[in-house]
Amino acid sequence: MTPGGEASRFVDRRNHQGGYGEAFVRVLVAAAGLRLAKPEPDLDGIDFCLWPDRVGSLRGARSVPINVQVKSDSVADEDATHWRYRLEVPHFNALADPETVFPTYLFLVVVPRDVDEYAMATPDGMLLRRAAYWHSLQGKDLITDAAKGAKKRVCVPKANLLTVDSLRTLVSAPHTRVEAS
Repeated sequence: MTPGGEASRFVDRRNHQGGYGEAFVRVLVAAAGLRLAKPEPDLDGIDFCLWPDRVGSLRGARSVPINVQVKSDSVADEDATHWRYRLEVPHFNALADPETVFPTYLFLVVVPRDVDEYAMATPDGMLLRRAAYWHSLQGKDLITDAAKGAKKRVCVPKANLLTVDSLRTLVSAPHTRVEAS
């Protein structure tokens, strides 16, 4: 199959990959039993707000949420310990902003190059291919005077695999650094 795959005739590759990345995260969030909201309109690059339910007398209403920006990449550069992703400067600054009220994370979904390999359904279950990783940029130095369209390389630790358990940890202690090295 070609890298575009049979499915590429239905939607352009960029939107297909982005939609798959968000759906991948949604599946993990649902499996973790967390609440999810999608801010609309998208004014600040936050794709999802996540928080646990059943906390406090008002249940989830008093839980501190985390904010998430989801990015996906099918040709991510890597070394033994990190994925290297080129993030647009405004998105980097939004994630690094020290005045952000709620903890904000980058979720990088590494997807197959061939869109036909994204998912496979069988009678035994659904397989979603590749993986997602999380990273906090909060407190990093903001980039000023960047040229329009400039990007910043971000190193996302492979140790920060996004799983049901890591999602639950991120939302259970949102102001605690749980970052891997």
